[in-house]
Amino acid sequence: MRFVMMALLLSWTLNAAGTEMWRWVDENGVVHFSDRPQPGAERVDMRGAQTFTAPEIAPRRSEEAVSGQEAAEPATVRYNRLAILAPGEGEMLWNIAGELSIEVDVDPGLRSDHGFLVYLNGQRVDGTPRAETSFTIGNVHRGEHTLRVAIVDEGGRERASSNPVVFYAQQTSVQNPARQAPVRPQPRPRN
Repeated sequence: MRFVMMALLLSWTLNAAGTEMWRWVDENGVVHFSDRPQPGAERVDMRGAQTFTAPEIAPRRSEEAVSGQEAAEPATVRYNRLAILAPGEGEMLWNIAGELSIEVDVDPGLRSDHGFLVYLNGQRVDGTPRAETSFTIGNVHRGEHTLRVAIVDEGGRERASSNPVVFYAQQTSVQNPARQAPVRPQPRPRN
């Protein structure tokens, strides 16, 4: 969590300053970020914040106007926030065995007739819980991945979308040549 907060603060600071950002991985597999280029570093594209325009909320009718008519369709909810809390931006996940735990934050809470859709590397992930804010998806293998979560209504129309999060999945690899059984010395006969 501390790494996520530091990365967000660094990202915000660099966006505000309008400077360049560089990323590299050291010999221990640790990801570093800096405002100065390092040998083997790649420039990170600092995009502006993703925004969306929420639909207008229909004005409420007075009770007198509704009497004798069917109740009006509920007003459209405007979501103030939809964010991916886990995994964090730039987070390196080790040995997840293909199972990615996701946690999202939504404000106000999700309407009962709305649900979440998850997109991994631009492809919709089927079978994810529609109303849970913490869940797991499978088939996430090693490498760089982009994750995005959207809220859709009962008609499948997207009502809100999170900023995409880039994360990395790594698996430990033991690359030892095949070993022969060690030769044990034979005890010497006693004279």
